[in-house]
Amino acid sequence: MAHMDVAHLDRLGDVFGDGTRRGIYRHVLAAEAPVSAAEVAAEFGLHRTVARAHLERMVEVGLLQVGLRRRPTGGRPAKVYSAGNERVEIVVPARRYEVLAGLLLRLVSDTMAQPAAVEAAIDVGMARGSEVARSASAGAAAGLSPEEAVAWLREAGYRVHLRGGSNGFATVDVANCVYKELALEYPDLVCAFDRGMLCGMLGVAREAHAQTHSLMAGDEFCRHRFHL
Repeated sequence: MAHMDVAHLDRLGDVFGDGTRRGIYRHVLAAEAPVSAAEVAAEFGLHRTVARAHLERMVEVGLLQVGLRRRPTGGRPAKVYSAGNERVEIVVPARRYEVLAGLLLRLVSDTMAQPAAVEAAIDVGMARGSEVARSASAGAAAGLSPEEAVAWLREAGYRVHLRGGSNGFATVDVANCVYKELALEYPDLVCAFDRGMLCGMLGVAREAHAQTHSLMAGDEFCRHRFHL
């Protein structure tokens, strides 16, 4: 997680004080691949130079990162932008929930056998997911649709993409870990909680879920497949 001084916080406020930049940032987060200034310009009806200035401003404060995309016809690679690797969190005054969560995970890890701890983490995650679904759907008992779940996850800071969802199956790709610091230390428990939460949000049993890719295993994303 990025720790910000007052000057950096002011720069971040300046970035998000502009409605166009907020829209561009959301667009980049939702994009399945890095985007170029020309693509952003076309999407928002801007001159390419203006779009590039907005993108570079967000690179300066760590919200976006720069990469290169090879052109099919060869020549100089295109400069493209994607979400930055740093998780930015602003809480005033500072709260120590992350420290407390780490201590509780250590307690669970030290006092429970690993299989039982993982099962408990899934149960807690499913309860949390069900709670989210009830809240997001005004108390309805059924789980969220895949589209509704993905919308909630994006609002919560996940870089997530939905594939399918209309043929009885849905695949959800998550390109970042919002619990990264804790997951690096307790991957089995944190990932089990996350899997359970997704199942709870969608209202499906844990047996209806399969995970084929994992950020903690070195993949570029976590891929979750659900039988709805």
